[in-house]
Amino acid sequence: MVGAVRDKLTSDLGVYALSGLFSLVVFAIALGILSTTLPGGLDARRTGGLVAGYLLFVGVYTAAWYIYTGIDAREEV
Repeated sequence: MVGAVRDKLTSDLGVYALSGLFSLVVFAIALGILSTTLPGGLDARRTGGLVAGYLLFVGVYTAAWYIYTGIDAREEV
């Protein structure tokens, strides 16, 4: 059981998933830091811009993940 989980986490797609989760954690921490250090805090406009940029990043990241999955599936003949 533990070996199967380890194999999934150390596979290429597992690394994609873990790095995506890591980027989400870093983004949340960065929002927390910005909300406490900016003089006016994070207003709706700043937060909206940051979240929109992050969502664009996640969209491109997800597209790359699906493309990689398709390439990987075709190579396993």
